[in-house]
This record gives sequence, C-alpha cells and structure tokens, in this order.
Amino acid sequence: MHSDLCLVMDQGSHSSRAMVFDRFGHCHSQGQVRIKTQLTPPNRAEQQPEQILISLKRAALEAISTLKREDRMRLRSAALVTQRSSTLCWDADSGAALTPVISWQDRRGSHYIDDIMPLASMIRQLTGLYPSAHLAASKLRWCLEHLPFTTAKHRVRGGPVAAWLIKQLVHEQPDLVDGVNASSTMLYSINEKNWHPELLNLFELPDSLLPTVCPSKFNYGKLRLPGCELPLNFVSGDQAAALFAFGPPSQDNLHINLGTGGSLNRVITERGLHPQEKLLHNLILSGQLPMFSAEGTVNGVENALEWALNICRPDSQNLDEWPAQFPDPPLFMNMVGGVGSPYWNSLDRSCWIDDNEDPKARMVAVMESIIFLTCRNISAMSALPKAKQIIISGSASRLNYLSQGVADLCGIPVIRYEQQEASSLGAAWHALPNSIRDFKPEQQFAPMKNTALEARYKRWQEVFREYLEQLDE
Repeated sequence: MHSDLCLVMDQGSHSSRAMVFDRFGHCHSQGQVRIKTQLTPPNRAEQQPEQILISLKRAALEAISTLKREDRMRLRSAALVTQRSSTLCWDADSGAALTPVISWQDRRGSHYIDDIMPLASMIRQLTGLYPSAHLAASKLRWCLEHLPFTTAKHRVRGGPVAAWLIKQLVHEQPDLVDGVNASSTMLYSINEKNWHPELLNLFELPDSLLPTVCPSKFNYGKLRLPGCELPLNFVSGDQAAALFAFGPPSQDNLHINLGTGGSLNRVITERGLHPQEKLLHNLILSGQLPMFSAEGTVNGVENALEWALNICRPDSQNLDEWPAQFPDPPLFMNMVGGVGSPYWNSLDRSCWIDDNEDPKARMVAVMESIIFLTCRNISAMSALPKAKQIIISGSASRLNYLSQGVADLCGIPVIRYEQQEASSLGAAWHALPNSIRDFKPEQQFAPMKNTALEARYKRWQEVFREYLEQLDE
C-alpha cells in the first residue's frame, strides 16, 4: 500500500540526520553527516552554526536523492527535531548567526545558576525545570554580556538552535520556535504557554530577544532545498519526539533514550512529583492539548564512553564481551558533562574508584555507571505507579549489557526495537496524518537476579554521594 512520505531532519550532537518515512513508520531513505563539537575545558562546548546548517541540508539532500523517482513524488511534508538546549544568537533581518552554537553540554553560565538557586522553587513552579547551566537561559545571558554585537540591539534574536534552523531553512524566514524547545530554556511558563517576564528579568534578557512560540504541529512555512519544496509542519525537541516513535505514549511505559546524553520519561496526566527528587516536568507536545512528562537526565552516556575510550585505549571496542571477563570492576564516578538529575552538579570531575587500571575493566565500570545513574533516576520516579515495561532506544542501547543491567536492577522488562532513530520516527508520527505503528520488538530483556550488580549499585550510590559532597565542600 502506497503512502505519503515525510522528510524528517534530526539535528543531534554528533551528526545531522535526515530520514524519509511513510505513515507506517518504514524508512525509505536516509542521510547522515557528522559534525564536530569543540570542547574547551573546563566547561565549554561549541559548534559552528554554518557547519550545522550545511550538514543538515546535505543529509536531507542525500535522503531525497536516494529515493526512487516515484517515491519523491509522494513527499508531502517535513519535520524538524533538534537538541533542546543548544543555543545561539542571530540577526533578525539577515538570519546570520552572531554567536557559535553553544551546545547543551556547555556549562559556562553556571555562576548565574548559582546566584539564582535561592529562587529554584519559583523557577520550578513556572517552568517545571530544575535550574541548570545546561539550559539556554544562562547561555543567552552570557552571550549578551560577553560577546560584542555590531547588529542593532532590536535586531538581535536568541534562543534554541531549532529557531535558527527554522529561520534558515524556511522560505519565509520567520522568527519562530515550537513550545517544546521553548520550554527547555528556563524562560518559558508551561502554564501560561509563553515567555515569562519575571524569568526574562531574572536573567536580564530583553523582551525582543526571543522568537514567537508556536504549537509543535504548525505551518512553519515552506522548507527550501534545491529541487524540493515541502511544508514544515512539525518541530520539536529530540527527546520529546522520541516518546511518540511507536505511537501515542502510554503511562504504562517508561521511555529511556541513551544517546550522547540520556533521558528517562514517563507521561504524566498532571504536573507534580515529589519535589525533593529534583526531576524535570517537561512539555513533550505543545498546542491546545499539551502533553507532559516527568523526566530524568543522565548527562554522561555515549560521550562518557567516548571519553573513557580515549583515556583507556583498549585493544578493541567489544564492550559487551568484557563484563564476563571482569566480574568485579572498579566504580566510575560519572560526571562527564556534569551530573543531571537527581543530583544536579555542574562540575566535571570523573574518576575511577578502587581502580586496577585495566582498560577493559575501566570500560565495564563506565557502562555500569550509566546503568546506575539510569536506575537512580527510575527510583526518583517512585511517586508514580511502577512502569509495566521500559522502551529503550538510542545508540548506547545497542549494548546488551546496559539494557539487561537496567532490567535486572529495576525489576522491569526492557524492550528494544530495531529502529533506533526514535526521535525521527516520532516526528514522522506527528507529521503524517493517520500514522500507524505495528513494530515488533527486536529484543526483550527480562529481569534476572543479579546479586553482584545489586551490591555494586548499592556501594556506588554511597560512594558517589560521598564523592559529590566532598566536591561541594
């Protein structure tokens, strides 16, 4: 059965991707272009705006060019998903970037966050977020205070990278952003559905800076690519879109996406969780009928594995084979990119404890730290009914040891689908009318008794808490 097709552009930390889906979720073609992030210790992470834009266009053209001619004729719409907290400023008239793209991994504005921590309760009430230097607000303030702009002040715009990409890709060149990306800035009220003046004042940002907020499903204009013009009718954040990959998200499911960083999401019917656990209350679909989730974050996942591989330099990268060889690995204090929920520490002071300096044992410890941080976030969601199953996705979920370890420690079955590009698949669900999903899991991980891993998890929690307390002193 033939179906209309949708081009989904997905701008991520390590690459820009484009995939063409039909309404049944089948991928007909794809393109991918790697991009670089400039990491400057101790806390800076930047990307070049033009490289991001060119890479996204190249990926889209690659996906379109590899389609059969008859399939190109069936392209009807386009969607865009991006990293939610990557930020930049641009000229409202020309669209030219005025700053680098400051990556979500960047924490240069942490001193602003320290200053406003006494107001954390108020910020959480307005935004659903826990104050963090990973979010856009402190980055935008840093840009306005430290970078010289030759552009007139009233022409300076700033916000999520999604807004700048809309400006560049859409023929009408609007200054628009979707509500999901807006809600991840710490400047947006999820109750009033707009930028909040009290938050703008708090970060000393002008009203004119931010783009107009639109629903996730909206006519953003005509996407302009060589030889192709499509309506851009869906924009969202990557982790939010991933929740819809296999259809409408159920409250019975816990969604875990393990990419460069990781997120855990449970759909909630109303805002409100145990406040001491410092989880995020996120908008996952903006519009007349918004949807929310309780979200936990793990900052160090693929980036932690990559960091450790560069340090350890094992003679292979067969990570799934090594846990059996090293049943008693050291403990890894995973602070790559800072620590997300429920600890919230912006420092990057990763190290191994009880270290035997064996490269492969060290890598097992890094994998286990990802399992432990994930399960700590699951326990922080105890105010919600226990999930019936976990749907896991993202590049790191291909490691069977990670998926099985999560199942063992939290006692919940984990299912993994063959299609790992969950963000793109979820965007296609929204962009194509009458979408249908009927995928069978590629693999299921039933919980098993794992006494040794349970013991290491218990000890890791104690050691990690003490380690963070020492750093705070």
